[in-house]
Amino acid sequence: MLIEDLIRKIEDAFVDVEYPGDNNLANSHYGDEPAALRMEFSGKDDWRCLESAFLDRAPARLACSLAFFSAEAFRFYLPAYLIADIRGKLEWQDPSTRLCMSLTPQSDPIKIAKVWGGGTLGEHARRDFELFNEAQVSAVVAYLWWKLETHDYNPTIEQALEHYWLERESAES
Repeated sequence: MLIEDLIRKIEDAFVDVEYPGDNNLANSHYGDEPAALRMEFSGKDDWRCLESAFLDRAPARLACSLAFFSAEAFRFYLPAYLIADIRGKLEWQDPSTRLCMSLTPQSDPIKIAKVWGGGTLGEHARRDFELFNEAQVSAVVAYLWWKLETHDYNPTIEQALEHYWLERESAES
């Protein structure tokens, strides 16, 4: 798939996702990172207007926004991060990490603290990704295949594709 076709697929898939609101940006109220994320992303209700340099370092130059977004905010801002990554504009952030890390056989069963929602990493990730519709899942799968084909081999991406994303895409069609 050509880069511009992949970008168009992502834009089309996420075009109707609504801004989650200023009060639903972070997945926690504990710590400095979620507070900084809420402050920096409040009112930023059009992901197409965000500069790659901002995305790469937010919040507060900590480069950790992808880890602290609520599920709704992650889905809303994800296309901006995917497109910035495809264009080679991200140095610190990697959207494939949040899309894949908790969906491998090694990390899926790891328990997480109740303050972060309890359950396992895999259960938490699946709950977050339930929000994605068929077109969004297909765009994520296309991005992950692009990432595998154009970057150094990443077993985490391959395992997440095999253990979740391809099954999800198949179930959606």
